[in-house]
Amino acid sequence: MPSAPLLRVRDLTVTHRGAGDPAVRDVSFDVNAGEVVLLLGPSGSGKSTLALALGGLIPHSLDAEITGTVAVRGHETATTPVAELSRDVSTVFQDPDAQIVTGSVLDETAFALENLCLPVDEVLERTEHALRRMGLWERRDENPDRLSGGGKQRLAIAAALATSAPVLILDEPTANLDPSGTAEVHAALASLAGPTRAIVLVEHDLDAEWFLSPRSTVEAGFATRAIVLDDDGRVAFDGPAASILRDHADELVALGVRLPTAALAARRLNDRLRSLGTDPIAPLPLTATELAAALRTLGADAPMSETPSIPAARPGSGVLTTGSAESHPVDTPEPVIAVRGLDVARGRTPILRGIDLDIAPASITAVIGPNGAGKSTLVQALAGVVPPPRGRVRLLGLDPATASPRTLAAHIGFVFQNPEHQFITHTVFDELAHGLRVRRTPPEEIAERVGAMLDRFGLADKADTHPYLLSGGEKRRLSVGTALITRPRILVLDEPTFGQDLRRTDELLALFRELRADGTTIVLVTHDLDLVVRHTTHTVLVEGGTVVAAGPTPALVRDGLMPLPTAYAAVPPALRRLLTDEDAAVAGAPRAETAQAPPAPAAASTPATLPDRPSLSAATDPYAEQPSAPARAWLHGLNPLAKLGAVLPAMALLLFVRDLATPLAFLVLAYMVLLTGARLTARIWAVLLLAIPAGILVLGLSMALWTDPAQVAATPAVLQIGAWQLHAGALEAGFATGLRLAAILALSLISGLTTTGPDVVRAGVQQLRIPYRIGYTALAAYRFVPRFGYELSVIRAAHRVRGTHGGRGPFARIARGWGYIVPLLASAIRHAERVALAMDSRAFGAHPTRTERHEVPFRARDLLFLILMLAASAVLLVLT
Repeated sequence: MPSAPLLRVRDLTVTHRGAGDPAVRDVSFDVNAGEVVLLLGPSGSGKSTLALALGGLIPHSLDAEITGTVAVRGHETATTPVAELSRDVSTVFQDPDAQIVTGSVLDETAFALENLCLPVDEVLERTEHALRRMGLWERRDENPDRLSGGGKQRLAIAAALATSAPVLILDEPTANLDPSGTAEVHAALASLAGPTRAIVLVEHDLDAEWFLSPRSTVEAGFATRAIVLDDDGRVAFDGPAASILRDHADELVALGVRLPTAALAARRLNDRLRSLGTDPIAPLPLTATELAAALRTLGADAPMSETPSIPAARPGSGVLTTGSAESHPVDTPEPVIAVRGLDVARGRTPILRGIDLDIAPASITAVIGPNGAGKSTLVQALAGVVPPPRGRVRLLGLDPATASPRTLAAHIGFVFQNPEHQFITHTVFDELAHGLRVRRTPPEEIAERVGAMLDRFGLADKADTHPYLLSGGEKRRLSVGTALITRPRILVLDEPTFGQDLRRTDELLALFRELRADGTTIVLVTHDLDLVVRHTTHTVLVEGGTVVAAGPTPALVRDGLMPLPTAYAAVPPALRRLLTDEDAAVAGAPRAETAQAPPAPAAASTPATLPDRPSLSAATDPYAEQPSAPARAWLHGLNPLAKLGAVLPAMALLLFVRDLATPLAFLVLAYMVLLTGARLTARIWAVLLLAIPAGILVLGLSMALWTDPAQVAATPAVLQIGAWQLHAGALEAGFATGLRLAAILALSLISGLTTTGPDVVRAGVQQLRIPYRIGYTALAAYRFVPRFGYELSVIRAAHRVRGTHGGRGPFARIARGWGYIVPLLASAIRHAERVALAMDSRAFGAHPTRTERHEVPFRARDLLFLILMLAASAVLLVLT
C-alpha cells in the first residue's frame, strides 16, 4: 500500500489582501517522499505565493484569502500553527541577509531548534550534523555576515536541515547570487535528495549539470518532476522534469520560463544551422554534457559559416581592437566614455584600482564579475553617481567629478537595481515628468512625451498610481522610463533583468537594441552570462577592483577570455559566434590597458571550492566573534547587566553636577577600569589618549567663549581683548561641561567595548525575564542598523542622478532629506517583513520560553564588581 503524500494540495486559490485577482488559482497536486519538484513559471505566476502557502506562512504570517486546502503530513496548514508545522516543513528564502538573526554560524543553525525547546545536547548534535553537511562546521564561530552570498545561503539550508523536517521548500535560493555563489548553493543542494524527504524548489537557474542529468541508467536526475504555472497562476504542465522541458520548450519560452542554457544554446544554434542547411540538434539537450555529445554527433568541429574573425588580445597588453586578425589597424570611433587611472575607495578600503577603459558609441557593454568585484562602483563612477577623482573620467567631454547633477542627468540616464530607490514623486506620470520639468520643458511637450512613454511601457492605465503600488515588473519598466524620458545619449543600468522572467527580459533587451540603433550607448551590470553572450557587443570583466579583460563579446567568447556558462563552454570555439546576436556588430572595443593575464575559461557551475569572501570587516561588525579574552581583560567575562548597573547611576548623576572635580574623578575611574580590564585596539587607544582629551580642550574653550561675561563677572579676568574679557568662571564652566561629557562617554565604554548585542539580549531574557520574542526581535532589528547607512547612500545617489541633488542652503538640505525618508522607510519595512517571515518559519514564538544554549549567569564576581563600582561612585561624590 503506497504511503500518504507528504504534501497534498487540493483546489488551492490564494488572493492577497487588496488584490483584485488571485495569485494562485485552482492548484492541485501531491508530493511524495523522494520527489524533487521544480516549481516553474513566469514572473507574477504565483510561484512564491504557492511556496509560502505550502509552508503555512500563508495565511498565518501573511494576510491572504484562501480557498481549497494544503496539508503537510496530514496537517492542514490553515488550521495548524506555523510553529507546529515547522517540525514538518522548512523554508529557505531567496534573500540570504533577510534570514540571519543571530551573531554566529552555530547560533544561526541552532535558532529554530532552540525555539522548539529541544534539549541542548540534541541541539548541538543536529547543528553539527547540518553544518558539516553544508561544509560550514569549521566556520561555526564566525559571524554570518563574513560569509559570501553563497555561504549565507548554505547556512540557511543548514538551518533548515537541522530541523529534520521531511519537506524542504526553497524559494529561488540563488536569485541574488553571482555564478560562484550559485555554484556553492547548487553543490549543497546536490546532497539533499533522499527517500524520506520531499523538496520543492522554485528556481530560475537550471544550469547545474546534476539538476537534470540521470543519476544512473534507470534513475531520473535530481529534479524528478516539474510543475509549471501559467500567467494566471494555474497549473499548465505537471510531469517528469526532463520531459516537460524537452517536449514543451516552445510553450515554456512563450510563457517566459527560462530553459537551461544548454537548451537555449541548442535552440539558437538550430536557428542558425537550419539557415546553413545543416540538420538541427535533436532531441533538445538539457545539460552541457548532452549538448557537447550532440555537437560531436553533428561533427561540429570546424566553422560552419564564413564569418570574419575577431582578434584576441595581444599577449600581455589587454588592448583589443576591431577588424580582422590579418587586417591592418583601423580607426576606431571616439569613445563616449574614457577612463584613465581611476581609483575609488570607500573610506580606507580601495574598491577600484588603476582602471583604464574606453566605451564605444552606440554599443551595448556588459560589466561582469563576481560579487564584491567593484562592478557597481565602476559604473556609478562612470555616471558620476559616485563622484570619481577629478580628471579621471570623461563623459561626452564632461568630467563627472565637477559637473552638476542637472548637467549629468541631461547626458546620462542611470537605473539602479532597486527601482524604488529612485522614485521621488507620488504618481507614475509625475515620475516620468520630473526630468523634463527640471529642464523647464513646456507643459504641452511634457504631456506628449510622457504619454508616449506610458504607452511604450504599458503603463497608460497606471498614470495616476503611486509608483510603490506597481508590480515588480512595472516598477522596473518605470525606472527605465524615468532614465529614457530625457533622451540621454548614454544609459547605464545595474542588474536591469533582476527579477524578470525570460519574456520580460527579451522585451527589455529588444528596447535596448532599438535604443542602440538610434545611437544610444548602453552599459549594464549583470550576472546573466547568457544575456551577455547573446545580446551585448562588448564585455568588461572586473575582478578584485581591476579590469582583467575587455573587448568585443564575440571575441572574448570565442577565445575563452571571459567566464562562460558550462553549456557555452561545451560549444566548439568555431561555433560560439553563432550564439551571439547577428546584429551585435562590433562598433569599437573597450580598452583596458592594465588588464592582467586573461582568466582561464570558467563555468558557472564549477564546484564550489572558492573561499567565502568577507562582506563586513571585524572593525565595523557589531557581531564579530572576538578571540578569547586574556586574563587581564576581565571586563569581557562579566554579566552585561552588572556592567550596565555599575555605570548608569554615575552617568545619570553627572548630568546634574557643575564642578570640575566630580567629572574629573569619574573620568579617572573609568580610565582605570578600561585600562586594566578591557581589550583595547589601536583605535580605542587613540580615542582614549587623543580624541577624548582633544574633545575636552575644544569643547571647554568653545563653551568658555560662548558664556555671557556678565554671568561670570565676579570671577577674575584671565584674558582681555578690547572691551571683551574672558573670566576664570567661564573657563571653569566650559571645562566642567567638557569633562562631564567625557566622563559619561568613558563610563559608557566600560559596557559598550566589552559587551556584544546578543549577550545583552540573553542577559535581559534570562535575568530580567524580558519575553524572548521582544529581545530577539530587537536583536534582529539591530542587525539592520548598518544596512540603513548603505540604503541611505544609494538613495542619495539615485536622487542625484535624477537631478534633485542641487542647492547648497539649509532649505535645500532639508528638502533633500525629506525626499529620502519615504524610500528609506519603504526599504526598512520590506526588510522587516522578510525577517519576520523568516523567523516565523523557524518556530519563533512556538513556546513561551526557549532553550537557552548560552547561559549568561549572574555570578559572585558580577555582584562584587557592581558593589565596588557603586561604592566607588558614592565615595567620589562625597569627596568631591
